[in-house]
This record gives sequence, structure tokens and C-alpha cells, in this order.
Amino acid sequence: MGAVFPTKWDFLFATVLIGVDRTTGVFSGSEPTPGQQMVAVWTSEEIATAALHVESWELKQIKVRELLALLPDGIGVVVDPERSTGMTAPAAYVAQLKRYVSPFPPGSQVRVDAWQLDEAVRNAVIDAATGTGSVQELYAFSYTVDDSPPLGCIAYVAEARDSDAVGAPIDSALSASTSLEELGVATVTITGMGGVPEEVRAALGDAHLLHRRRQSRFWRR
Repeated sequence: MGAVFPTKWDFLFATVLIGVDRTTGVFSGSEPTPGQQMVAVWTSEEIATAALHVESWELKQIKVRELLALLPDGIGVVVDPERSTGMTAPAAYVAQLKRYVSPFPPGSQVRVDAWQLDEAVRNAVIDAATGTGSVQELYAFSYTVDDSPPLGCIAYVAEARDSDAVGAPIDSALSASTSLEELGVATVTITGMGGVPEEVRAALGDAHLLHRRRQSRFWRR
């Protein structure tokens, strides 16, 4: 792709800086040729502040996948514009990449593998999940999508009334105890089991299970 992001996966899983107009909330951008609209992002604060009038623009961090999900059709992305190490993702290319915004893109080849978490990280994740009181099962696995680098997923089965409140404490525990580099994955998705495709769920087994809540037994005389 470009010197700054050699592959599409480097680009997709990157976090960049984007300028947000302090008055209108509009993203920083350019129109290099008539009708070719581009959103401009930067890889460092130094480069961004040299390019923008920071009194008019607020710099915010954003994950590229989140940015792509926000962009209307027909909008491209330029990274570090006017820098020799920068890159341009035209609108047509951005449209191709948008399918990978989803953790499990429909029609992609997904391969599931075991994910060996460090004991301290494993315990932190289990404690965070079970601390909600609603998690029945907890799984951790690595996987690839087409030719992607290894990705991580923590999936849980929880009581319906509490399922949406489970992800945040797991994410906090994971962030506090480790890093993506130490985990050996490009990104981690934390989701209820309903967000995992059926064919991926079918590949999960004891090698991926972190926790299963014991069922209470009630005896009647």
C-alpha cells in the first residue's frame, strides 16, 4: 500500500489522528481533484500539527476500522498528506476494505486456533467476566480472516438481561494486564456468543474454554 502501512491489515488495525473542526465537527479532508473527496489522517501529532491550524482543529485518535465504518460511499482516505512516506486509499479501495470492519466478514475464510493466554491475563479476564455474575461460559480463541495476521476473540454466553454489560469489564481487565504485542494478535474482539458466526462457534471446544459456570443442583425430598 504505502511506506507508512505496507499492507491493508497494517492500515486497518492502525490508530491514527484525525482533525475535527472545533465549530462544525467536520473531519479534516481535501479534494485533490474535483469530485474526489478524501478524509485526511496523520500518524503522529508532530506531522498533524505541522499540517493543520490546531487553533481551528481538535486532534482526536481514531481506529481506522472505526473511521471506515463512519465514511459515506465515495470518500477516500489520505494518510500523512504531502509526505513521501504517506499513502492514499482511494474511495474504491476503501469500499473494498469496509467488509473487514466486521470481526467476521461474511464470505471470508475464517480459521480458528487455540489462543494461549498468559496465566495472569487469563485470570484477570475470568475474574472480570465472572464478577458480573451473569457469565455462563467464556471462550478465548485466535483466528485469521482470509490472509490476515492472527486476531483474538473473547466470546461469552451470559444471561440475556446482563449480556451488554459484560464486555466493558473484560476490555478494561485486558487493557490493564497486557498489550496487543504481548498477546500476539493485531486486535481483540470482545463479544457475546451471538456475535460469533455459527461455523466459528462449531469449531470451539475445550481448548478454547476459559470458564464454565457450575450448574446449581436443587434436591427435592
